[in-house]
Amino acid sequence: MLKVARKWRPSLALVISMVCLCLVALPIVGVLGARLSSNQFARETERSLLAQAAVFAEVYAKAFAEHQPSPQVGHEMSPEHIAFLAQDYHPIPPKLDLFHGQVSPPRPDPVTTSDEVDPPYAKISDELSHLAAKAKKTTLSGYLFLDHSGQIIASSGSMAGSFAHVPEVAQALRGDTGTLLRYRDDQTKRHVMNSLSRDTSYRVFVAHPVVLENRVIGAVYLSRTPMDLRKFLFQERYTLGLLAIFMVLSAALVGALLWRLISRPIHDLSRQSRDVASGVKQVPSPVPHYGVQELADLGDNVVSMASTLSERSAAIETYTTHVTHELKSPVTAIIGAAELLADSNPDMAGDRYKKLVSNIQEEGQRMNALLGRMRELARVSVQTDRTPTLLSDMVAAASIEFSDLEVNLQVDPDTCLPLSKDQGQIVLHHLFQNALQHGATEVTMTFDIVSNSLLIADNGSGISQKNRARIAEPFFTTRRDAGGTGMGLAIVAAILDQAGARIEALPVETGATFRLEF
Repeated sequence: MLKVARKWRPSLALVISMVCLCLVALPIVGVLGARLSSNQFARETERSLLAQAAVFAEVYAKAFAEHQPSPQVGHEMSPEHIAFLAQDYHPIPPKLDLFHGQVSPPRPDPVTTSDEVDPPYAKISDELSHLAAKAKKTTLSGYLFLDHSGQIIASSGSMAGSFAHVPEVAQALRGDTGTLLRYRDDQTKRHVMNSLSRDTSYRVFVAHPVVLENRVIGAVYLSRTPMDLRKFLFQERYTLGLLAIFMVLSAALVGALLWRLISRPIHDLSRQSRDVASGVKQVPSPVPHYGVQELADLGDNVVSMASTLSERSAAIETYTTHVTHELKSPVTAIIGAAELLADSNPDMAGDRYKKLVSNIQEEGQRMNALLGRMRELARVSVQTDRTPTLLSDMVAAASIEFSDLEVNLQVDPDTCLPLSKDQGQIVLHHLFQNALQHGATEVTMTFDIVSNSLLIADNGSGISQKNRARIAEPFFTTRRDAGGTGMGLAIVAAILDQAGARIEALPVETGATFRLEF
Protein backbone atom coordinates (compact mmCIF):
# COMPACT_ATOMS: atom_id res chain seq x y z
CA MET A 1 0.00 0.00 0.00
CA LEU A 2 1.32 3.43 -0.95
CA LYS A 3 2.15 5.70 2.00
CA VAL A 4 2.61 9.44 2.24
CA ALA A 5 6.03 10.53 3.50
CA ARG A 6 5.69 11.62 7.12
CA LYS A 7 7.25 15.00 7.86
CA TRP A 8 6.34 18.12 9.80
CA ARG A 9 3.76 20.34 8.16
CA PRO A 10 1.82 23.27 9.60
CA SER A 11 -1.72 22.34 10.53
CA LEU A 12 -4.65 23.89 8.70
CA ALA A 13 -5.85 25.42 11.97
CA LEU A 14 -2.46 27.10 12.45
CA VAL A 15 -2.49 28.53 8.91
CA ILE A 16 -6.05 29.83 9.28
CA SER A 17 -5.23 31.32 12.68
CA MET A 18 -2.24 33.16 11.31
CA VAL A 19 -4.22 34.53 8.36
CA CYS A 20 -7.05 35.65 10.64
CA LEU A 21 -4.56 37.26 13.01
CA CYS A 22 -3.02 39.20 10.15
CA LEU A 23 -6.41 40.27 8.84
CA VAL A 24 -7.39 41.51 12.30
CA ALA A 25 -4.03 43.12 13.05
CA LEU A 26 -3.57 45.05 9.80
CA PRO A 27 -6.50 47.49 10.29
CA ILE A 28 -5.53 48.00 13.94
CA VAL A 29 -1.94 48.67 12.98
CA GLY A 30 -3.10 51.08 10.28
CA VAL A 31 -5.32 53.03 12.67
CA LEU A 32 -2.67 53.12 15.37
CA GLY A 33 -0.08 54.16 12.80
CA ALA A 34 -2.21 57.07 11.67
CA ARG A 35 -2.91 58.10 15.24
CA LEU A 36 0.75 57.82 16.22
CA SER A 37 1.78 59.84 13.18
CA SER A 38 -0.71 62.58 13.96
CA ASN A 39 0.34 62.60 17.62
CA GLN A 40 4.00 62.79 16.62
CA PHE A 41 3.31 65.66 14.22
CA ALA A 42 1.59 67.60 17.01
CA ARG A 43 4.48 67.01 19.42
CA GLU A 44 7.09 67.97 16.85
CA THR A 45 5.21 71.23 16.29
CA GLU A 46 4.93 71.79 20.04
CA ARG A 47 8.67 71.15 20.47
CA SER A 48 9.48 73.64 17.70
CA LEU A 49 7.20 76.31 19.18
CA LEU A 50 8.68 75.83 22.65
CA ALA A 51 12.17 76.40 21.25
CA GLN A 52 11.06 79.50 19.37
CA ALA A 53 9.19 80.80 22.41
CA ALA A 54 12.30 80.50 24.59
CA VAL A 55 14.33 82.51 22.08
CA PHE A 56 11.69 85.19 21.59
CA ALA A 57 11.17 85.48 25.36
CA GLU A 58 14.85 86.23 25.82
CA VAL A 59 14.76 88.83 23.01
CA TYR A 60 11.63 90.33 24.55
CA ALA A 61 13.24 90.48 28.03
CA LYS A 62 16.47 91.99 26.73
CA ALA A 63 14.62 94.67 24.75
CA PHE A 64 12.45 95.52 27.77
CA ALA A 65 15.52 95.70 30.10
CA GLU A 66 17.11 98.33 27.89
CA HIS A 67 14.26 100.70 28.77
CA GLN A 68 13.45 99.54 32.30
CA PRO A 69 16.12 97.34 33.95
CA SER A 70 14.21 96.85 37.19
CA PRO A 71 10.54 96.29 36.38
CA GLN A 72 7.90 96.89 39.01
CA VAL A 73 5.06 95.30 37.05
CA GLY A 74 3.98 91.74 36.51
CA HIS A 75 3.60 88.63 38.61
CA GLU A 76 6.44 87.89 40.98
CA MET A 77 7.91 84.42 40.49
CA SER A 78 7.58 81.84 43.26
CA PRO A 79 10.72 80.38 44.86
CA GLU A 80 10.07 77.09 43.05
CA HIS A 81 10.02 78.81 39.66
CA ILE A 82 13.12 80.82 40.54
CA ALA A 83 14.98 77.66 41.56
CA PHE A 84 13.88 75.92 38.34
CA LEU A 85 15.11 78.77 36.15
CA ALA A 86 18.38 78.92 38.07
CA GLN A 87 19.35 75.45 36.91
CA ASP A 88 21.93 75.13 34.15
CA TYR A 89 19.46 73.22 31.97
CA HIS A 90 15.70 73.43 32.37
CA PRO A 91 14.12 71.99 29.20
CA ILE A 92 10.35 71.94 28.78
CA PRO A 93 9.33 68.58 27.24
CA PRO A 94 6.35 68.40 24.83
CA LYS A 95 3.28 66.91 26.47
CA LEU A 96 0.43 67.15 23.96
CA ASP A 97 -1.37 63.84 23.42
CA LEU A 98 -4.05 63.24 20.82
CA PHE A 99 -4.81 59.80 22.25
CA HIS A 100 -6.39 61.33 25.34
CA GLY A 101 -8.56 63.70 23.35
CA GLN A 102 -6.69 66.85 24.45
CA VAL A 103 -8.15 69.09 21.74
CA SER A 104 -9.90 72.20 23.06
CA PRO A 105 -12.41 74.46 21.32
CA PRO A 106 -11.11 77.21 19.01
CA ARG A 107 -9.22 80.07 20.65
CA PRO A 108 -11.49 82.89 21.87
CA ASP A 109 -11.24 86.26 20.17
CA PRO A 110 -9.20 88.92 21.94
CA VAL A 111 -11.08 91.31 24.23
CA THR A 112 -10.94 94.95 23.17
CA THR A 113 -9.68 97.26 25.91
CA SER A 114 -9.17 101.02 26.23
CA ASP A 115 -6.11 100.70 28.46
CA GLU A 116 -2.97 102.42 27.29
CA VAL A 117 0.15 100.33 26.78
CA ASP A 118 2.81 101.14 29.35
CA PRO A 119 5.74 103.19 27.94
CA PRO A 120 8.41 100.44 28.16
CA TYR A 121 6.18 98.08 26.13
CA ALA A 122 5.30 100.81 23.63
CA LYS A 123 8.95 101.48 22.96
CA ILE A 124 9.71 97.89 22.00
CA SER A 125 6.46 97.22 20.14
CA ASP A 126 7.64 98.08 16.63
CA GLU A 127 10.91 96.22 17.03
CA LEU A 128 9.14 93.03 18.17
CA SER A 129 6.48 93.30 15.46
CA HIS A 130 9.14 93.65 12.78
CA LEU A 131 11.01 90.64 14.17
CA ALA A 132 7.83 88.53 14.32
CA ALA A 133 6.79 89.40 10.76
CA LYS A 134 10.19 88.40 9.37
CA ALA A 135 10.28 85.15 11.38
CA LYS A 136 6.80 84.18 10.20
CA LYS A 137 7.92 84.14 6.59
CA THR A 138 10.23 81.21 7.40
CA THR A 139 8.52 79.37 10.25
CA LEU A 140 4.88 79.95 9.19
CA SER A 141 4.06 80.38 12.88
CA GLY A 142 1.90 83.11 14.39
CA TYR A 143 3.55 85.37 17.01
CA LEU A 144 1.93 87.53 19.66
CA PHE A 145 3.81 89.51 22.31
CA LEU A 146 1.73 90.27 25.40
CA ASP A 147 2.39 92.58 28.35
CA HIS A 148 1.96 91.64 32.00
CA SER A 149 -1.83 92.08 31.74
CA GLY A 150 -2.23 89.97 28.62
CA GLN A 151 -2.68 92.88 26.22
CA ILE A 152 -1.12 92.54 22.76
CA ILE A 153 1.84 94.88 22.27
CA ALA A 154 3.27 93.34 19.08
CA SER A 155 2.38 90.59 16.62
CA SER A 156 3.23 89.05 13.29
CA GLY A 157 -0.11 90.28 11.99
CA SER A 158 -2.58 93.02 12.82
CA MET A 159 -4.38 91.57 15.84
CA ALA A 160 -5.12 93.82 18.87
CA GLY A 161 -6.79 93.39 22.27
CA SER A 162 -6.24 91.28 25.35
CA PHE A 163 -5.87 87.51 25.75
CA ALA A 164 -5.78 87.55 29.53
CA HIS A 165 -8.96 85.45 29.57
CA VAL A 166 -7.38 82.61 27.56
CA PRO A 167 -6.29 79.74 29.89
CA GLU A 168 -2.84 79.11 28.41
CA VAL A 169 -2.05 82.85 28.47
CA ALA A 170 -3.20 83.18 32.07
CA GLN A 171 -0.97 80.24 32.95
CA ALA A 172 2.02 81.88 31.26
CA LEU A 173 1.41 85.20 33.05
CA ARG A 174 1.70 83.24 36.32
CA GLY A 175 5.12 81.93 35.35
CA ASP A 176 4.26 78.51 33.78
CA THR A 177 4.47 77.59 30.12
CA GLY A 178 1.08 76.65 28.74
CA THR A 179 0.58 74.40 25.68
CA LEU A 180 -2.73 73.43 24.18
CA LEU A 181 -4.29 71.85 21.11
CA ARG A 182 -7.26 73.78 19.77
CA TYR A 183 -9.55 73.15 16.86
CA ARG A 184 -9.23 75.64 14.05
CA ASP A 185 -11.87 78.34 13.95
CA ASP A 186 -12.31 78.09 10.16
CA GLN A 187 -13.69 74.55 9.97
CA THR A 188 -16.99 75.60 8.43
CA LYS A 189 -15.20 77.52 5.67
CA ARG A 190 -12.95 74.67 4.57
CA HIS A 191 -13.57 72.98 1.24
CA VAL A 192 -12.02 70.28 -0.93
CA MET A 193 -9.62 72.72 -2.60
CA ASN A 194 -7.86 73.58 0.67
CA SER A 195 -4.10 73.16 0.51
CA LEU A 196 -2.50 70.23 2.23
CA SER A 197 -0.65 72.55 4.57
CA ARG A 198 -3.93 73.87 5.96
CA ASP A 199 -5.88 70.65 6.03
CA THR A 200 -5.22 69.79 9.69
CA SER A 201 -8.28 70.36 11.84
CA TYR A 202 -6.38 71.57 14.92
CA ARG A 203 -3.62 74.02 15.82
CA VAL A 204 -0.89 73.99 18.49
CA PHE A 205 -0.74 76.98 20.87
CA VAL A 206 2.19 77.76 23.18
CA ALA A 207 2.21 80.59 25.76
CA HIS A 208 5.63 81.15 27.32
CA PRO A 209 6.35 83.60 30.17
CA VAL A 210 8.85 86.46 29.72
CA VAL A 211 10.83 86.77 32.96
CA LEU A 212 13.00 89.69 34.02
CA GLU A 213 14.43 90.07 37.51
CA ASN A 214 12.20 87.23 38.79
CA ARG A 215 9.06 88.97 37.52
CA VAL A 216 6.78 87.94 34.67
CA ILE A 217 6.74 91.07 32.54
CA GLY A 218 4.76 89.47 29.74
CA ALA A 219 4.31 86.44 27.54
CA VAL A 220 5.10 85.19 24.07
CA TYR A 221 2.06 83.55 22.46
CA LEU A 222 2.83 81.32 19.46
CA SER A 223 0.65 79.12 17.27
CA ARG A 224 1.25 76.75 14.37
CA THR A 225 -0.75 74.20 12.41
CA PRO A 226 1.07 70.85 12.58
CA MET A 227 1.75 68.79 9.52
CA ASP A 228 -1.19 66.74 8.25
CA LEU A 229 -0.88 63.01 7.65
CA ARG A 230 -1.80 63.43 4.00
CA LYS A 231 0.88 66.04 3.50
CA PHE A 232 3.38 63.73 5.15
CA LEU A 233 2.31 60.92 2.83
CA PHE A 234 2.75 63.21 -0.14
CA GLN A 235 6.21 64.19 0.98
CA GLU A 236 7.18 60.54 1.55
CA ARG A 237 5.45 59.26 -1.57
CA TYR A 238 8.52 57.54 -2.99
CA THR A 239 9.33 55.69 0.22
CA LEU A 240 5.68 54.82 0.69
CA GLY A 241 5.54 53.64 -2.92
CA LEU A 242 8.31 51.16 -2.23
CA LEU A 243 6.49 50.11 0.91
CA ALA A 244 3.28 49.61 -1.08
CA ILE A 245 5.15 47.46 -3.58
CA PHE A 246 6.53 45.40 -0.70
CA MET A 247 3.04 44.97 0.77
CA VAL A 248 1.62 43.92 -2.59
CA LEU A 249 4.41 41.39 -3.03
CA SER A 250 3.83 40.17 0.53
CA ALA A 251 0.11 39.79 -0.13
CA ALA A 252 0.91 37.93 -3.35
CA LEU A 253 3.25 35.67 -1.38
CA VAL A 254 0.54 34.97 1.20
CA GLY A 255 -1.91 34.20 -1.59
CA ALA A 256 0.60 31.91 -3.27
CA LEU A 257 1.25 30.12 0.02
CA LEU A 258 -2.47 29.60 0.62
CA TRP A 259 -2.83 28.29 -2.92
CA ARG A 260 0.22 26.08 -2.50
CA LEU A 261 -0.63 24.81 0.98
CA ILE A 262 -4.41 24.48 0.77
CA SER A 263 -6.13 25.15 -2.53
CA ARG A 264 -3.86 23.22 -4.87
CA PRO A 265 -3.71 20.02 -2.75
CA ILE A 266 -7.50 20.09 -2.33
CA HIS A 267 -7.89 20.50 -6.10
CA ASP A 268 -5.55 17.55 -6.71
CA LEU A 269 -7.38 15.38 -4.17
CA SER A 270 -10.70 16.25 -5.81
CA ARG A 271 -9.31 15.29 -9.22
CA GLN A 272 -8.00 12.00 -7.86
CA SER A 273 -11.38 11.21 -6.30
CA ARG A 274 -13.09 11.84 -9.65
CA ASP A 275 -10.57 9.55 -11.39
CA VAL A 276 -11.23 6.75 -8.90
CA ALA A 277 -15.01 7.22 -9.12
CA SER A 278 -14.97 7.23 -12.93
CA GLY A 279 -12.67 4.21 -13.12
CA VAL A 280 -9.77 6.02 -14.76
CA LYS A 281 -7.51 4.91 -11.91
CA GLN A 282 -8.17 2.20 -9.40
CA VAL A 283 -5.42 3.34 -7.01
CA PRO A 284 -4.28 6.99 -7.28
CA SER A 285 -0.69 8.03 -6.70
CA PRO A 286 -0.05 10.28 -3.66
CA VAL A 287 -0.27 14.01 -4.37
CA PRO A 288 3.29 15.39 -4.76
CA HIS A 289 2.71 18.27 -2.33
CA TYR A 290 0.12 18.32 0.44
CA GLY A 291 1.00 21.58 2.19
CA VAL A 292 -0.60 21.08 5.61
CA GLN A 293 -0.77 18.07 7.89
CA GLU A 294 -4.54 17.59 7.66
CA LEU A 295 -4.42 17.38 3.87
CA ALA A 296 -1.51 14.92 4.08
CA ASP A 297 -3.61 12.73 6.38
CA LEU A 298 -6.60 13.08 4.06
CA GLY A 299 -4.47 12.15 1.06
CA ASP A 300 -3.09 9.12 2.90
CA ASN A 301 -6.61 8.01 3.78
CA VAL A 302 -7.84 8.50 0.20
CA VAL A 303 -4.98 6.39 -1.20
CA SER A 304 -5.51 3.76 1.51
CA MET A 305 -9.25 3.66 0.89
CA ALA A 306 -8.77 3.35 -2.87
CA SER A 307 -6.15 0.63 -2.38
CA THR A 308 -8.43 -1.31 -0.06
CA LEU A 309 -11.40 -1.00 -2.41
CA SER A 310 -9.25 -2.07 -5.34
CA GLU A 311 -7.85 -5.05 -3.46
CA ARG A 312 -11.30 -6.16 -2.33
CA SER A 313 -12.73 -5.70 -5.80
CA ALA A 314 -9.89 -7.74 -7.27
CA ALA A 315 -10.34 -10.39 -4.59
CA ILE A 316 -14.08 -10.61 -5.22
CA GLU A 317 -13.49 -10.89 -8.96
CA THR A 318 -10.80 -13.55 -8.52
CA TYR A 319 -12.80 -15.61 -6.08
CA THR A 320 -15.91 -15.33 -8.21
CA THR A 321 -13.99 -16.62 -11.22
CA HIS A 322 -12.49 -19.50 -9.25
CA VAL A 323 -15.76 -20.41 -7.60
CA THR A 324 -17.52 -20.41 -10.97
CA HIS A 325 -14.83 -22.67 -12.37
CA GLU A 326 -14.69 -24.95 -9.36
CA LEU A 327 -18.45 -25.31 -9.06
CA LYS A 328 -18.82 -26.09 -12.76
CA SER A 329 -17.42 -29.62 -12.42
CA PRO A 330 -19.48 -30.74 -9.41
CA VAL A 331 -22.60 -29.21 -10.86
CA THR A 332 -22.00 -31.00 -14.16
CA ALA A 333 -21.43 -34.25 -12.30
CA ILE A 334 -24.62 -33.79 -10.29
CA ILE A 335 -26.63 -33.05 -13.43
CA GLY A 336 -25.17 -36.04 -15.26
CA ALA A 337 -25.76 -38.34 -12.34
CA ALA A 338 -29.28 -37.09 -11.96
CA GLU A 339 -30.01 -37.78 -15.67
CA LEU A 340 -28.64 -41.30 -15.43
CA LEU A 341 -30.71 -41.96 -12.34
CA ALA A 342 -33.75 -40.66 -14.10
CA ASP A 343 -33.24 -42.99 -17.08
CA SER A 344 -32.40 -46.02 -14.97
CA ASN A 345 -34.75 -48.57 -13.45
CA PRO A 346 -35.85 -47.33 -10.00
CA ASP A 347 -35.27 -50.86 -8.75
CA MET A 348 -31.72 -50.87 -10.11
CA ALA A 349 -29.11 -52.03 -7.64
CA GLY A 350 -25.43 -52.73 -7.71
CA ASP A 351 -22.14 -50.93 -7.94
CA ARG A 352 -23.22 -48.52 -10.69
CA TYR A 353 -26.14 -47.22 -8.71
CA LYS A 354 -24.07 -46.84 -5.54
CA LYS A 355 -21.33 -45.04 -7.47
CA LEU A 356 -23.80 -42.48 -8.87
CA VAL A 357 -25.28 -41.81 -5.45
CA SER A 358 -21.80 -41.50 -3.98
CA ASN A 359 -20.77 -38.99 -6.66
CA ILE A 360 -23.84 -36.89 -5.98
CA GLN A 361 -23.17 -36.87 -2.25
CA GLU A 362 -19.44 -36.13 -2.56
CA GLU A 363 -19.82 -33.32 -5.05
CA GLY A 364 -22.69 -31.82 -3.06
CA GLN A 365 -20.55 -31.86 0.06
CA ARG A 366 -17.68 -30.30 -1.90
CA MET A 367 -19.97 -27.52 -3.11
CA ASN A 368 -21.21 -26.95 0.42
CA ALA A 369 -17.60 -26.78 1.74
CA LEU A 370 -16.63 -24.28 -0.96
CA LEU A 371 -19.58 -22.06 -0.13
CA GLY A 372 -18.76 -22.30 3.57
CA ARG A 373 -15.17 -21.22 2.94
CA MET A 374 -16.38 -18.35 0.79
CA ARG A 375 -18.69 -17.15 3.54
CA GLU A 376 -15.87 -17.41 6.06
CA LEU A 377 -13.50 -15.47 3.81
CA ALA A 378 -16.08 -12.75 3.27
CA ARG A 379 -16.58 -12.46 7.02
CA VAL A 380 -12.89 -12.13 7.89
CA SER A 381 -12.19 -9.72 5.00
CA VAL A 382 -14.17 -7.00 6.76
CA GLN A 383 -12.68 -7.69 10.19
CA THR A 384 -10.79 -4.56 11.25
CA ASP A 385 -10.20 -5.12 14.95
CA ARG A 386 -6.46 -4.78 15.67
CA THR A 387 -6.64 -5.19 19.46
CA PRO A 388 -3.71 -7.41 20.54
CA THR A 389 -4.82 -10.71 22.08
CA LEU A 390 -2.97 -13.26 24.17
CA LEU A 391 -1.71 -16.14 22.04
CA SER A 392 -2.64 -18.60 24.75
CA ASP A 393 -6.30 -17.54 24.53
CA MET A 394 -6.30 -18.01 20.75
CA VAL A 395 -4.76 -21.49 21.07
CA ALA A 396 -7.25 -22.51 23.75
CA ALA A 397 -10.21 -21.45 21.60
CA ALA A 398 -8.90 -23.06 18.38
CA SER A 399 -7.73 -26.42 19.81
CA ILE A 400 -11.12 -27.39 21.26
CA GLU A 401 -12.20 -29.06 17.96
CA PHE A 402 -8.92 -31.00 17.60
CA SER A 403 -8.78 -33.45 20.47
CA ASP A 404 -6.64 -35.85 18.41
CA LEU A 405 -3.95 -33.20 17.96
CA GLU A 406 -1.41 -32.45 20.69
CA VAL A 407 -0.59 -28.71 20.79
CA ASN A 408 2.64 -27.69 22.55
CA LEU A 409 2.77 -23.95 23.23
CA GLN A 410 6.40 -23.04 24.01
CA VAL A 411 6.07 -19.26 24.35
CA ASP A 412 5.95 -16.67 27.10
CA PRO A 413 2.48 -16.61 28.71
CA ASP A 414 2.20 -12.87 28.02
CA THR A 415 2.89 -13.16 24.28
CA CYS A 416 0.29 -11.22 22.27
CA LEU A 417 -0.50 -11.08 18.55
CA PRO A 418 -2.00 -8.05 16.73
CA LEU A 419 -5.17 -10.01 15.94
CA SER A 420 -8.58 -10.17 17.49
CA LYS A 421 -9.52 -13.37 19.27
CA ASP A 422 -11.86 -14.41 16.43
CA GLN A 423 -9.20 -13.74 13.79
CA GLY A 424 -6.57 -15.67 15.74
CA GLN A 425 -8.97 -18.57 16.29
CA ILE A 426 -9.72 -18.80 12.55
CA VAL A 427 -6.02 -18.67 11.60
CA LEU A 428 -5.05 -21.41 14.09
CA HIS A 429 -8.13 -23.48 13.23
CA HIS A 430 -7.08 -23.76 9.58
CA LEU A 431 -3.45 -24.43 10.45
CA PHE A 432 -4.43 -27.18 12.92
CA GLN A 433 -6.88 -28.64 10.41
CA ASN A 434 -4.22 -28.58 7.68
CA ALA A 435 -1.79 -30.40 10.00
CA LEU A 436 -4.38 -33.00 10.97
CA GLN A 437 -5.35 -33.65 7.32
CA HIS A 438 -1.68 -34.33 6.52
CA GLY A 439 -1.37 -36.96 9.22
CA ALA A 440 0.11 -34.85 12.03
CA THR A 441 -0.43 -35.81 15.63
CA GLU A 442 1.57 -33.04 17.26
CA VAL A 443 1.95 -29.29 16.70
CA THR A 444 4.67 -27.20 18.37
CA MET A 445 4.40 -23.41 18.57
CA THR A 446 7.32 -21.05 19.37
CA PHE A 447 7.76 -17.28 19.10
CA ASP A 448 10.92 -15.58 17.80
CA ILE A 449 11.21 -12.14 19.45
CA VAL A 450 14.01 -10.98 17.14
CA SER A 451 12.00 -11.39 13.92
CA ASN A 452 8.61 -10.97 15.66
CA SER A 453 7.46 -14.27 14.14
CA LEU A 454 5.28 -17.17 15.27
CA LEU A 455 6.59 -20.60 14.20
CA ILE A 456 4.09 -23.50 13.92
CA ALA A 457 5.64 -26.91 13.24
CA ASP A 458 3.87 -30.26 12.85
CA ASN A 459 5.00 -33.87 12.36
CA GLY A 460 2.81 -34.57 9.36
CA SER A 461 3.67 -35.51 5.79
CA GLY A 462 4.97 -32.02 5.02
CA ILE A 463 4.87 -29.86 1.87
CA SER A 464 6.91 -30.43 -1.25
CA GLN A 465 9.37 -27.82 -2.40
CA LYS A 466 7.30 -27.21 -5.54
CA ASN A 467 4.12 -26.48 -3.60
CA ARG A 468 5.59 -24.29 -0.82
CA ALA A 469 5.23 -21.09 -2.87
CA ARG A 470 1.54 -21.83 -3.65
CA ILE A 471 0.21 -22.47 -0.15
CA ALA A 472 -1.76 -19.17 -0.04
CA GLU A 473 -3.07 -19.46 -3.60
CA PRO A 474 -6.91 -19.68 -3.55
CA PHE A 475 -8.36 -23.09 -4.52
CA PHE A 476 -4.95 -24.73 -4.74
CA THR A 477 -5.06 -28.07 -2.96
CA THR A 478 -3.29 -31.43 -3.08
CA ARG A 479 -6.29 -33.14 -1.49
CA ARG A 480 -9.00 -32.50 -4.07
CA ASP A 481 -9.97 -36.17 -4.14
CA ALA A 482 -10.37 -36.13 -0.37
CA GLY A 483 -12.64 -33.06 -0.41
CA GLY A 484 -10.03 -30.32 -0.04
CA THR A 485 -11.13 -26.86 -1.18
CA GLY A 486 -7.81 -25.01 -1.29
CA MET A 487 -9.31 -22.12 0.66
CA GLY A 488 -7.98 -22.73 4.18
CA LEU A 489 -4.52 -21.20 3.87
CA ALA A 490 -5.87 -18.53 1.49
CA ILE A 491 -8.15 -17.40 4.30
CA VAL A 492 -5.19 -17.43 6.71
CA ALA A 493 -3.15 -15.26 4.31
CA ALA A 494 -6.04 -12.79 3.88
CA ILE A 495 -6.44 -12.35 7.64
CA LEU A 496 -2.70 -11.89 8.19
CA ASP A 497 -2.48 -9.40 5.31
CA GLN A 498 -5.02 -7.21 7.06
CA ALA A 499 -2.79 -7.22 10.14
CA GLY A 500 0.30 -6.36 8.08
CA ALA A 501 1.67 -9.88 8.46
CA ARG A 502 2.46 -12.72 6.09
CA ILE A 503 2.69 -16.51 6.12
CA GLU A 504 5.32 -18.72 4.50
CA ALA A 505 6.22 -22.39 4.55
CA LEU A 506 9.80 -22.99 5.65
CA PRO A 507 11.94 -25.71 4.09
CA VAL A 508 12.29 -28.50 6.67
CA GLU A 509 13.26 -32.18 6.41
CA THR A 510 10.24 -33.60 8.27
CA GLY A 511 6.72 -32.33 8.69
CA ALA A 512 5.70 -28.80 7.86
CA THR A 513 6.73 -25.54 9.50
CA PHE A 514 4.86 -22.29 8.92
CA ARG A 515 6.20 -18.88 9.90
CA LEU A 516 3.72 -16.08 10.63
CA GLU A 517 5.82 -12.90 10.47
CA PHE A 518 4.21 -9.78 11.98
